[in-house]
Amino acid sequence: MKIPTVLNNFNTYGNAHRYLGVSAEVTLPNFEYLTETIDGAGIGGEIEEAIEGAFGSLETETTFQNIGQEYFDYITQTGLVIYRGSMQMTDTATQTNDFQGIVVTTKGKVKSFDLGTLKKGGKGEPKVVRELTYCKITIGGNNVLELDKYNMIWKLNGVDRLQKVRSQI
Repeated sequence: MKIPTVLNNFNTYGNAHRYLGVSAEVTLPNFEYLTETIDGAGIGGEIEEAIEGAFGSLETETTFQNIGQEYFDYITQTGLVIYRGSMQMTDTATQTNDFQGIVVTTKGKVKSFDLGTLKKGGKGEPKVVRELTYCKITIGGNNVLELDKYNMIWKLNGVDRLQKVRSQI
């Protein structure tokens, strides 16, 4: 068994540009289903029913070291942004480290940006928030999550959870 322990390193890419050493941290989106309250005869109270494949706003927040040309290139970047990383894993049988690739592919638009601070001898930590319409996560070459809001695609562990819905409408 291999246990993921730490993200060894990662890079941010957009429009074939590698933002090397400038993106310090990325907060990935929180997937919160849209829900509808169900109540009626024979039901002992309200139930919040999750609507399969329908989610609220999805955002990423990318924190940079300081403002620079790459930061402004990223702000004007539209569409595709890819985060490629190497997850360090501990093999429980051998007690050794191994590595597995993780790729987070996103599509969206800049929603807001924060220029951070100016600090002598310090980092400014400016941030960019992007609204996502597409998110795909691949771990070790396996697609584990894919959401495409515009094309009504919602897959978890390779299972297309909206295929039947799309075929019926």
